[in-house]
Amino acid sequence: MITQRAPNPFNPGSPVDPSDFVGRVTELENFKQKLMQTANGSLANMAVAGGYGVGKTSFLHKCKAIAEENNALAIYFSLNEIDDLSKERLAAFLIRRVKEKVREEMILDRLSNEIFKIIQRIKIKAENVELSLSEEDENAFPNLQSALIAAWKALKGAKKAIIFLLDEARVLERNRAELLLYIRAVLEQLQIERIPIMILPAGKLTITGPAGTGFSPLVRTFQPAVLENFSREEANAFITKKLQQAGVEIEQATFEKIYNVTEGHPFVLTAYMNSAYSRLLLEQTKLMKAHFEATDVDFVRSDLAPFFARFYDEAGRRSRKILSVMAEVPNGEISLSELAKKLERGMNELSPHLGKLVQDGSIIRIDRGKYKLFHHLLGEYIMNRQQRNNSEA
Repeated sequence: MITQRAPNPFNPGSPVDPSDFVGRVTELENFKQKLMQTANGSLANMAVAGGYGVGKTSFLHKCKAIAEENNALAIYFSLNEIDDLSKERLAAFLIRRVKEKVREEMILDRLSNEIFKIIQRIKIKAENVELSLSEEDENAFPNLQSALIAAWKALKGAKKAIIFLLDEARVLERNRAELLLYIRAVLEQLQIERIPIMILPAGKLTITGPAGTGFSPLVRTFQPAVLENFSREEANAFITKKLQQAGVEIEQATFEKIYNVTEGHPFVLTAYMNSAYSRLLLEQTKLMKAHFEATDVDFVRSDLAPFFARFYDEAGRRSRKILSVMAEVPNGEISLSELAKKLERGMNELSPHLGKLVQDGSIIRIDRGKYKLFHHLLGEYIMNRQQRNNSEA
């Protein structure tokens, strides 16, 4: 008799453990190739782009694990950790994280104390920014690239490369992509001396746009890998692997239903499976159709409400009207001309709002002048919100 069930293996909002990672085969091979190039002195960088909840952080953690398996010093952090991001603060953070990672490796006996002492002394000259864990100034370097070169010279006998994995990197595109241009200039100087350092930014990045915007430095320096929803095969593999860890089976006929509901969106899929798993009785060892039907009752209203709120509740008044119209049409798809007719507004007036909604990830531009909600359940959430608002009025 079962007295205790294995913990729920589905944890929406948390990155997937690298050992549980499935799919993204092409993107991971791309990373491996660029890692090999970089280790051989021909610097190759890439970016990871995609909407909210599509798995960018999990992808970065998988890349970090691969880099460490190949004896690189892999440094992951989120740019949300840095307030008032500037070139100086970014440089400070990169050097500080190198120091912290080397200290961690020394504690684990992967790097020597001598290397740590050398790295500890590295400092960059800058005004009003504390850039070093050391208080001595005589070894300060004039810029980020010279500090990174010094760090690499200390590490090159023990590591093959230094890899920075920057999560929540959309902030780099602000102010006409000044920070992206700064990073590109640093990388160009490192390339001259064949210093094997790779930078991999990930976030809701702009990968299309006119010349002179964030498009040019991003695409030219960081070839984008765009993460999209799981295919059916990837979704099934993810579900099966997680359930096997918990010793739970699943009715094969439910896979199609799961994919139709979630569209393979990693966050929505994980949340859906989390809810269904929580409905298993103690003596049950197999997920059945009934568990998912029970989940359907309040899945959008309850489980997905915090996730969808950012797309609708936090949007501007005109953007909410656009989203409300799209929620009412089949599949959430509409053309700009149809939208203008329904809202009795000019197309030129609506275009900037549509552009902002695309940028924020609420809608997808599927063709010239044609848009759709990024997920059909967002439409259901919007309809529920409107009904609640009407009942409270």
